[in-house]
Amino acid sequence: MIPAFLVLAVFVVFAVMMFRRWMPAIVAVPAMAVTMMLVVGVPLPHIASLVVSGASSLAPVYVTVIFGALLARVTLDTGIARALVNLAAEYGGEQPFVLALVLCAVVALLFTSLSGLGAIIMVGSIVLPIMMTTGVPRTTAATMFLMSFALGFIFNLTNWKFYTQLFGVVPQQLAHFAALLAVVDAIALIVYAAFSFRRERGYATWAVKAENERESSVPAIALLTPVLPIVLYFALRIDAMLAFVLSAIFGVLVTRPRRAIPTLVAAAIRGVEDVAPAVLLFIGIGMLLDATKAPQLASALTPLVAGGWIANPIAFVAIFGLLSPLTLYRGPLNPFGVGIAIFTVLLASHALPAVVIVAAIMTVVQVQNVCDPTNTANVWVANFTGVPIDTITKRTLPFQVAVATVAAILAVSASVPLFGTKAFALDVAPADAQTAPGFFAQTSARGKIAVDNDGAPLSRTAAAAVIDDLRHADMQAFTDHDDPDAKNCAHKPYAAYLFVSTSTFKVIEGTDLDVGVRLEDCGGWIVNEWHDHATAGTVTPALSGRLATEGAQRLRTWASGSARATALFENGLAAVAGDPPTYYYTLFKTLDGNMRVYVRAGGPAYIAGLRTNDIVNKVDGRFWWEYGTYQTQLRAYDGKPHAFEVDRNGETVEVQLGAPYVPTT
Repeated sequence: MIPAFLVLAVFVVFAVMMFRRWMPAIVAVPAMAVTMMLVVGVPLPHIASLVVSGASSLAPVYVTVIFGALLARVTLDTGIARALVNLAAEYGGEQPFVLALVLCAVVALLFTSLSGLGAIIMVGSIVLPIMMTTGVPRTTAATMFLMSFALGFIFNLTNWKFYTQLFGVVPQQLAHFAALLAVVDAIALIVYAAFSFRRERGYATWAVKAENERESSVPAIALLTPVLPIVLYFALRIDAMLAFVLSAIFGVLVTRPRRAIPTLVAAAIRGVEDVAPAVLLFIGIGMLLDATKAPQLASALTPLVAGGWIANPIAFVAIFGLLSPLTLYRGPLNPFGVGIAIFTVLLASHALPAVVIVAAIMTVVQVQNVCDPTNTANVWVANFTGVPIDTITKRTLPFQVAVATVAAILAVSASVPLFGTKAFALDVAPADAQTAPGFFAQTSARGKIAVDNDGAPLSRTAAAAVIDDLRHADMQAFTDHDDPDAKNCAHKPYAAYLFVSTSTFKVIEGTDLDVGVRLEDCGGWIVNEWHDHATAGTVTPALSGRLATEGAQRLRTWASGSARATALFENGLAAVAGDPPTYYYTLFKTLDGNMRVYVRAGGPAYIAGLRTNDIVNKVDGRFWWEYGTYQTQLRAYDGKPHAFEVDRNGETVEVQLGAPYVPTT
């Protein structure tokens, strides 16, 4: 535990420095990554390589952030944002309460695609004066603006790119939870507005009139620009970066077709300036992410999440709901500060499914986005409205903590419909919670071994020899013809399956006979394999039987004293405590150039819908060849809930993995 305490000490030191504003997050996060690696003993050359690789590991994220800023600038510079706000003000009437809610709806809509301090300033400069000159109290205007910004930011594509890139989840996994979180957030905003207007009956107007800028009309179709990336991303599944670019082009073509190129160039340059701090922060987060992958640091932090305590529903709600203020001041739950270390350790430990970890991040971010006094957005809004920044925190914190707590409760109580996986249980073992009937062999099949063969005469003789040898060793072997991975283990009469095959080929000395004995579990997952061969002038059944007996003896030697073998023959699964999380599927490329799937019947991938010989088209929304053969195949072993688009018998089938199996006993 000493390394864990050292890492925590480093974390506390840098958290205090950020809290006291002695060091900005863009410096503190990478410095913390390097310091953590030093205290756990990562060699200096390895630290250097991790810093270099980490700086670019989140490149897709901050490239998306830059292109999102491009769209933000197009929306602001072409007058689209102002037109939306003016439209809302026009139909809001003379009732401050109604007008404030309508403007909040527009702000939320805008920030589904806008990001960066520049966007906050531009939209706030339009919305806040309208609110305050029509009778909305300045404190209420400031806080409602930030709450509506956070509401829209739930669906902001730059965030979603971060989630998918870092945690390996896909939009479809998060869509239901995001929608539910938005409903909870919207209700909190309305309740807060009603409370605030009732509390401050004397509406004070703003001391400074709104700027009389020249109104520039835009075509009605241009008002679709801020929401267009959402449609492209979620409905058409176009990458977030491309969705931003296409939307920006659409925006300038329908508003300034003759000045499209200069407008886009200016928007790109100013957009980079707007998000430069965010890009630098993502570089630091990438370094910290790669640091947590170092074996020394991962092993040091593992005790903090050992035992699966975080999967307890009460612990989850307490931490990500009631203790969500720990996101403030770049605190331990802030994913854009030091909290990224906590979340990446949770991901590496497989204590919770990746999609649930992202849901936890989305939950606590609702507190951070609205209440954190260190946010540049909060600082600007407080200064612009003349409201003390700590007043914003005090007024909004109870409501946003309530949002986080309700969202955490929903995640715990509805994990299956929301995420497609049972992630929480009070009295169910973690491994059992991730399995279904048929995953293990039935009780009557314990210790029984089915022996099959490929049908050749020599193979039948070899199989008989294997059965005879195993029976002499008091093992329950019998002949059976089956396809183990075609169905789960629910009604199978065996816990283990042996497939015996023979092959011959000519050599100078005569004919070489090879006898293979392949051991599989009751779901068809290959456990081990032995081959014995001999060369003879004439291959005889006796030779086949002798080689098969040698294979059976080697099987028995392997099984002697093996905990994995004991588990296999007892429950039909050769898994022991300490094995990494697995979905029990693999990917392989066939001679026809297709990437295919092999699945263990009854395993998590089988339950999710994958089947042996499915032809893979896409993994996580991208064609598999975009990753490369090796990188695609490696994804079958990373323990992450990938999404697949496969062809099966001429039909396209989409499969979303749930939680992996984690052996506990």
